[in-house]
Amino acid sequence: MNENLNKMPRAYILIKWIMFTAAVTSMAIVAAFYPIKGNLPLIVVPSILVLLLAKPVFFEKMKLNTLVVMRILVVFAAIDIFPRQLYVNIILWMLVVNILEATFTDLLRHKKYFNAVSGFAVAIGVFTLSGMWAYGAPIGNYYIVGGVLPIITICYVAAYTIWNWIFVTNEFSPSVALMHVGILSAPLIGGLLTAWMGPYGGLTMWLILRANSLSIGGWMQIGAKPWFEKEFADEGFSKFVDGVHKTSVQVVLMVINLALIGTCIYYAYATGTIALPSLAWQ
Repeated sequence: MNENLNKMPRAYILIKWIMFTAAVTSMAIVAAFYPIKGNLPLIVVPSILVLLLAKPVFFEKMKLNTLVVMRILVVFAAIDIFPRQLYVNIILWMLVVNILEATFTDLLRHKKYFNAVSGFAVAIGVFTLSGMWAYGAPIGNYYIVGGVLPIITICYVAAYTIWNWIFVTNEFSPSVALMHVGILSAPLIGGLLTAWMGPYGGLTMWLILRANSLSIGGWMQIGAKPWFEKEFADEGFSKFVDGVHKTSVQVVLMVINLALIGTCIYYAYATGTIALPSLAWQ
């Protein structure tokens, strides 16, 4: 462990983390509302530069490449060159793919079987969601995704957030895991900030804000990982991560995730809304 780990005041780390989270949240919201004026300069351009100039590890490179492709495609959907509903359906399928990428990494490389079970459940849970382009939204040009009932959306977002953060603690250092607390918080905060928009805001924006915050956090992480490794290093948080990795905690979190996804499936089945998103050109 770094001998300087305890020398940085915790309040100083907290302030930097709050500033980082606020920056990611703000950029994610702007990029969501404005797929050309916001998305291109805040996500697409810096992501491409980082992929060309930096040296990401395989998982980082794979994930950011996928995200950038979808952030480019959203531009074509926004200007109505690419079918908007097809784009939204592709986004849902890509969410399944991205979840499975991480799940198989947990299963095969890290041997984290309990979180892998959660990952498979979260992937299946995608089919309790549906989306559409936000025609009639008071501002912006974007898509919305959620369950037919609010409880489905809430349970799914909770399950995904828990599962993904555990994956991050398996894949990266505690410093980067702290960084991802901010990245995972950004779409939740964005949901609160847009709740005034009714059906066009709140958690219906969670998926697009999650994609944006992950993309933004991705190019930041790849481009400045040594800085985050140093500036977000905290012994107390490292111990917390170690505690989360205990088998008993992992089992409890898996059970919670299975219960959350089970709730999604129950209500989606009861309302007849479990479906595979169509990939037919419309």
